[in-house]
Amino acid sequence: MNSPVDHTSSASLELDHFKPDDPFNLPLPRAAANVDMIDGVTVVPLVRRADGRGALIELLTTRDQVIEPIVHVYLVEAKAGSVRAWVYHRHQHDRLAYTQGSFQVVLYDIRPESPTFNKLSVLTLGEHNPSLLRIPPFVVHGVKNIGSADSTFVNLPTNIYDPKHPDKSRIAANDPRIPFSFND
Repeated sequence: MNSPVDHTSSASLELDHFKPDDPFNLPLPRAAANVDMIDGVTVVPLVRRADGRGALIELLTTRDQVIEPIVHVYLVEAKAGSVRAWVYHRHQHDRLAYTQGSFQVVLYDIRPESPTFNKLSVLTLGEHNPSLLRIPPFVVHGVKNIGSADSTFVNLPTNIYDPKHPDKSRIAANDPRIPFSFND
């Protein structure tokens, strides 16, 4: 436990006693080049800045490009081996940030007008491949924690969650109409 600070000391702390951070260069975030990706899906590699205390990873910034507003943010806890599937949204884009653990993320395009209609994409994201995944409406997605420990990921969707009118549609994880099984 920390000890209380004695504020009766004669030394005063002033703003100019602090040292400004040194500048640093970050690579500009760019969507990973993947010609095999579902149309409209982007995967942006995230940069880990580590030092002796731990690490910092920027999940989303307007520094380099215009983004949709941040209107809702939540953290998902996933037990080792757990599956969350299948869902899609009608209006919002999911922006899922994977920085810890190891997750298998599966996407399936059910948009009849899409050039990648019926395409399946499988990604492994997390600690060894930190990424921000942006999933457009009507792209079905599911995720499995394939690591040996419980882990987390963050969602920064483009719309606020309205519990009276949820923008989420679900189907069972073992539905045979989706050409993928998390059990294999």
